[in-house]
Amino acid sequence: MPRYFFHVREGSELNRDIEGQDFADAEAARREAINSVREILGEKILHGGALSHRSIEIADETGRVVDVINARDVLLKNGQFRTYSDDIVQSADTKPPHK
Repeated sequence: MPRYFFHVREGSELNRDIEGQDFADAEAARREAINSVREILGEKILHGGALSHRSIEIADETGRVVDVINARDVLLKNGQFRTYSDDIVQSADTKPPHK
C-alpha cells in the first residue's frame, strides 16, 4: 500500500509529517485529510483561533504533493457551510419547532 504524508500548513509555517500513513490510494488519503481538517477546525472552534489559514498538503512517498485540502474549502461551499454524509448531525432535526 502506498504511504502518504499529511503536512499541516498554518500560514507560512509548514509542520511536516515524518511518519505518514498507508492508504489504498490518493482518494482514500484525501478523505482522511478532510476528516483531519474537520478535527482541526473543531479544536479551533473550541479553543479559539483563525479557521481559514490552515491546510493539509498530501504528499506521496516521493515527496510530491498530490493534493491540498484547505480548511476554508472543508468548512464552506459556495458561501454556505458544507455538509458531509458522515456528519453526526444529519439525523438531528434542524427545522424550527412548530408553535
